[in-house]
This record gives sequence, structure tokens and C-alpha cells, in this order.
Amino acid sequence: MVLNNPVADVPFNITRLSHVVLTSRDLDATRYFYESGLGLEVTEHSAECLCLRAIEEVGHHSLRFEKVAQEGPGVVRAIGYRMFSDDDLRRAFDWFAARGDSPEWIERPFQGLTLRITDAVGVPVEFNASMPGPENRMRHFQTHAGGKLVYLDHVQIATHNVQGAFDWYTELGFRLTEYTATDGTDELWGVWLKRKNNTQDVVYSNGAGPRLHHLAYHTPEIANVIHGADVMAALGLAESMDRAPGRHGIGNAFFVYYRDPDGHRVETFTSHYNVIDEDHPPTRWDLSDTRRSQIWGFPAPKKWFYEASDFDGVAVNPPQLDAPPVTLEEFLAKG
Repeated sequence: MVLNNPVADVPFNITRLSHVVLTSRDLDATRYFYESGLGLEVTEHSAECLCLRAIEEVGHHSLRFEKVAQEGPGVVRAIGYRMFSDDDLRRAFDWFAARGDSPEWIERPFQGLTLRITDAVGVPVEFNASMPGPENRMRHFQTHAGGKLVYLDHVQIATHNVQGAFDWYTELGFRLTEYTATDGTDELWGVWLKRKNNTQDVVYSNGAGPRLHHLAYHTPEIANVIHGADVMAALGLAESMDRAPGRHGIGNAFFVYYRDPDGHRVETFTSHYNVIDEDHPPTRWDLSDTRRSQIWGFPAPKKWFYEASDFDGVAVNPPQLDAPPVTLEEFLAKG
């Protein structure tokens, strides 16, 4: 394990996670889940796509669903990050090209200049600096519904090569806030990486991958997380809950997880913390320490660790690290 320091003089400024592009077989069912259930705002709904965003977001969308006809679980088409300006995007294109990373300019609806690249572990990544949208709902309190979700906070991605992902993102200026390592070793099991002020924009954890484990929306109050679960149940969506409420040790987040109609996992959560100062060291967790996943409550079920959404057309590789986590089933078997 090598805990690299983030590169401070990258010639472009990635500011945060921006959006996720997913597929859906039934956009109406997807809309019901995210709008009526979780409380996101619909900014576009056509025969081919559905765009949604949270209360404080000023861009057009943080979630984009593209209609597909095939049966089976949904897939992921891109993870999007925001850069500060179009000039940052142009400098990034030159920087990636000089490294032989094959960047390309692409067209995306509702986005300005957009750069696409594949990261070190096979994840399709796109960067943009503008996404004009209508006025947000921050002060339109009468519209705050469901879980009262305010912004897309992070994604977690399973990867066969955590160290490789960590090395690649630290070269882009991402900073490590917390990490999990196999007990008594220097083997990285998971890394929590961020550009904005809190604990993460992207998490890479050990597993067959790359696959999207979950995307996560932040809400300001624990009561909102619970109210969101009540709303989901009242709408007949209780069975979509994938993991019951609890509090992570990592990030300090109070959480609930759901699975949408296409199997994509989404977390609603609150209460993580700021990481800003240079002398704020990353926190290490041993893999066997179940407090990292939950300070209180039962460990996560096996499916929570092993089920995830594939990236469209990207091969899934077995993990290089043989280090299975402690699951609920194993916990109960011990009596």
C-alpha cells in the first residue's frame, strides 16, 4: 500500500461529483420511484430520457436515465464530474492526451463542453463545467418532499484494483479522507476520495468490477432520512429498501439504502463531516472492524457487498485482493 499525497499542481480544477448516467427499462416507473418516493425534481421527461435533480442543485440534472428496451438489470453509462471552467476542460484534454489516455469531446444533452475518458480501472468518466438549468427549489419549501434530498454527494464503485484507482485519482488532485485495509497488512480494501469539502466524491472498494455499488444523496436532517422511508412505504415502495437505517463509522453518515426499479442502489444519508485543513489525516479502518460499516445495528447483508450495477459494455474483472468483508449472514451464524 502506498498512501500517495494528492497532486497539488494539476493544471485543471475538478470541483465535485456532478452526475450519473444510468439506463432504465421503464422511465415512468423510474420517475415514480425518484420523484414521488425520494422527492427529486424532474427537469426533463421524454420518450428517451429522464433527468432529475435535488433541492439545492442549480444544474439541469444530477441523474440522467436513458431508455433501453432489453430485459435485465440497468447498467451505468457514465460517472460525471464538474470542472470549474471550460478552460479547465481544455487543459485537461491536453494533459490526458499527453499521458496517452485518449480523451475525447462528446455531445451530451443539457451540458456544455464535455470531456470523456476511461479511468485506470475501466470506469467511463465525463467532465463538464456548465449545465444550465431552471431556478432550483431551495427556497420553495412547499415543494420539498420525500427524503428532502439536497444534492448528489458521492458514488461508490467496486473495483478489482483499489490501489490502481487510488493512484489514478490522486494524480488528478483527489484527497484521501478514510480508508480500509486488510488487518495487519498494507493491502487497500477501500479508499474514500474527495474534491469538495466533505469526506467523499467517489469511493473505490474491493470487489468484482468495475461496477457501481451505489450513488448517494445528502439531506440535512436525520428526520428526513426516516421520513423518506415512511414516504416510500406509504407509496408501496417499502420492499425497495436494500439496507435498513444505521450509522456508518466511515464518514459518520446516518443512512438508508434502496434499489430502484432497474436494480440501481441509491443511498439517502446525512451527518458526514468537513475535511479541509492540510493537517487533517486520513482515518484507517481494519477490514474486520464492522464499526466501519455500522457503528450500531447489524452488519450489511451479503447482497449489499456483492450486488452492483455493471458499466455498459465494460468487462467485469475478479478482485485482485481476496479479502471478503463480514456480512450479516456470517454475523448471525456465529450466534
